[in-house]
Formats: sequence, C-alpha cells, structure tokens
Amino acid sequence: MTNLDVLKKQGLEEKEARIYLSLLKFGEAGVTLISDDTRIERTLCYSIINKLIDKGLVSYIVENNVKYFMAASPESLMKDLEEKKKELEEVMPDLISLSKNRVRKAKAEIYQGKEGIKFILKDIIKQGKDYLVFGEEGQFQKMLPIESEQFMVKIEEAGIKEKVLVKEGKKVVKSKNSRFKYVPKKYFSPSTTVVYANKVAIIVWSEPSIIILIENKEISDSYRSYFYLLWRMKFSEFLKSNKLNKSKKKRKK
Repeated sequence: MTNLDVLKKQGLEEKEARIYLSLLKFGEAGVTLISDDTRIERTLCYSIINKLIDKGLVSYIVENNVKYFMAASPESLMKDLEEKKKELEEVMPDLISLSKNRVRKAKAEIYQGKEGIKFILKDIIKQGKDYLVFGEEGQFQKMLPIESEQFMVKIEEAGIKEKVLVKEGKKVVKSKNSRFKYVPKKYFSPSTTVVYANKVAIIVWSEPSIIILIENKEISDSYRSYFYLLWRMKFSEFLKSNKLNKSKKKRKK
C-alpha cells in the first residue's frame, strides 16, 4: 500500500494527500512549485491548501509578500487519530445502547413443496443450533422419508438438540438428541412451526406445502417463549383422562 493510499484511508481526498506529500518532500514551498510537482492547477492548489490549513495539516509563512507552505509533521496525523479514537470510545456505550434498542426489520421468504422443506432441514443443520418444533404429526417423514432419516443422523453428528411438541396419538421418528412432549389436540393448528437460530419457519401442509420463513430475533424469541410456556404445562394428567374416557366409551359399545 502506498503513502497516498494510507492518507486516503485516513480521510484525505486524493489531491489533498498529493499536496500534503509534496509539502513533506520539499519542507516548504510556494504554490507554483506545489502545482508543478503535483500537476494540480494553481488556482485549485490554493483551494485545497486552504482546506488542509483548516484541518491543521498545513501552515505557512510570508516572505517578501509571498506565501510559503509547510506540512504539519506526520506525528500530528497520529495524534489526530488518537483524539478521534478517544472521542469514539467516550460515546461508544451510548451507540451500543442505541443499537440494542433498535427493532430490526423482519425478513420474510416463501417456499413451496418438497424443495422448500429440504431447504429448511438443510438450513437448520447449517445454523448448527438447537431448535424447537410445534405441531409435529409425522408430516416430515411422510413427505421426505429418506431425507428425514438423514436429517436425524446429521443432527446427532452435529450435536444439535431438538424439543418437539407432538400431537397426542401420533408417532414420529426421533434421535437420541430428541425430547418429545405429547400435547392434546386442542392446542394444535393445521400448521407446523420450527424455531431455530433467529428464524421461524411456519409450514402449512397443503398441496403443495407452503413455508413462510421469517428471520427476526424479536419474533423468534417470542415464539420460543410461547413454546416453553406449553412445554412446562402439565399435560400428562389430561392425556391420561382422555385415554380413560376413550376406553370407557369402547366398553359401553
């Protein structure tokens, strides 16, 4: 990287940097010499030099009614950067606080059919984080039997864990990294929801299936909270009662 490139990275325009380097080389010089050396038109040179004076990078002396310009020492550039860094460090806590409080826009995408389901399964593996499932009824295995088996092997290998709310009476494939809880039918909708990373995938099992993928931390966190609300509920007694009622009805018949 050249000296010119470095100065441009520090916020100087190209012609400002060329004039500053020219003045460093000469020590002090009149505008004609600077113009000849940098090949910048004389009038424009004056304008740029005045900008550098305002920035504290150039000073001048007058001899016999002629101005001779001098570049500030390169150390002054370092001092200026240190002052800017200090100012930034002082306001950094406020900037971080503003960033955290900002509500980020949600990104939404729509997929269809088997390829859409495959994308969600691959994306869960790619994100590499534990995930949650509402409303599992075995649809994944029914639609993609081979891919579902492969997916279970991959989450075991990656150490990804799943928690799944399963509709009562349904049998689904699980891995050693799976934890299931059976939930009464009345708590289920026709769709399945998968929460992973900062994403929520809502799958409508129509023909073809439709997947709405939302990417937003606030939304995914709210779905997680709702999931764990259901997860902590005591459904076991309710399910036992249902089984008893069903067996009684069979006996009466």
